Amino acid sequence: MSAIRFLRFLITPLVYFALFAAGIWAYQNNATFHERTDTVVLNLENYVRELTDQGTSTTTQKEHQSHTSTINEGGGGRWVKTSATLYIAIQNPTLKSAMEDAVSQWNSTGAFTFNITTDKKKADVIVSTMDNSSNQAAGLTQMSLDEATGYFVSGKLYLNRAYLLNPTYGYSYQRIVNTAEHELGHVIGLDHSNEVSVMQPAGSNYSIQPADVQNVQKLYSQSASASSTSSTN
Repeated sequence: MSAIRFLRFLITPLVYFALFAAGIWAYQNNATFHERTDTVVLNLENYVRELTDQGTSTTTQKEHQSHTSTINEGGGGRWVKTSATLYIAIQNPTLKSAMEDAVSQWNSTGAFTFNITTDKKKADVIVSTMDNSSNQAAGLTQMSLDEATGYFVSGKLYLNRAYLLNPTYGYSYQRIVNTAEHELGHVIGLDHSNEVSVMQPAGSNYSIQPADVQNVQKLYSQSASASSTSSTN
């Protein structure tokens, strides 16, 4: 083996390792890089599901060798307590402000409390964005459920830039806030409703209504339903 080939053999793994380490560091410490990486991964997951005829809004996804399942939207589960901690990894000022306003609106109801942390490791739910114009959803919530207890263990919430920030779709700031409130409703455990409710499937027509508060109170006055793995559109 020539000296040049030997050096290439020696250096190439080191270069790949350095790139890998840099990527890990950027993912953990750079919110923009983290947000874009999550978007790429989510879009790839959605694409794979489309190829296998497993739509993201209708399929319960089992985690490998685990007793938890992932449900799209929140119906079918709840938290142990009437509170959850969020890590907001959103860089766009409009979407970040809308999410913070939505958190404040839910907190003001007294039915459920969202705490915001700057430490991702302490969060129950990671809030970020995606850029997907093919899923026809302005927001998406995925909750991991302990099948043995019926309680949530973690979750991911996405606001879709492809719709919310595209002037073609005419989302006012209030409609964006309503969308964020809707997705937070799923994080709480609420399912869709055909009544006058923030949980209408359209997701942006109404803000939090008295009926929504009552539904949260009712949900948390009952025991969680074990082995509930249904999902909604």
